[in-house]
Amino acid sequence: MIMVDSMHVAKNRAAEALQSVLHQVSQIKLRNIDIDSPRPDLKIDILAQVDVHGHSHTLVCKVEASGRPDHVRTALDALRSHAAGLDGNTTRVFITPRISEETKALCGESKTGFLDLEGNARLDLGEVFIVKRTLRQSRRSSPSSVSGREDEELAGVA
Repeated sequence: MIMVDSMHVAKNRAAEALQSVLHQVSQIKLRNIDIDSPRPDLKIDILAQVDVHGHSHTLVCKVEASGRPDHVRTALDALRSHAAGLDGNTTRVFITPRISEETKALCGESKTGFLDLEGNARLDLGEVFIVKRTLRQSRRSSPSSVSGREDEELAGVA
């Protein structure tokens, strides 16, 4: 019971983080966000329907608490197979509490976007590409830090 509750909390936090990133880009209109797939056979953690410049797009998300490479690979493989069952424009998104450089590379290799709960994101939605990088606290307070800004954001339109 505790494991189910903690996973539900993790999915809610992930959905809030996704919603926050999407709302920062005016070209994206969030239509719907569902925790757990509407079809049990898909086994999707979060399914978000958005409009990007008037075109319908689906974000198929997998929430994973572990950043271990073997867990990430397994999650990305499962996400790829679950997303294959959907029609239309889809983007796979891997969501985790903290994203490592190795996980970023694995996501890139599998053509999967990522989002973490620290505010880092990379999402390719066809006409819109989102990159958001948040500097960690230890780097913010470092004297070698050039910028006084806490985070860098970039949203581009292709």
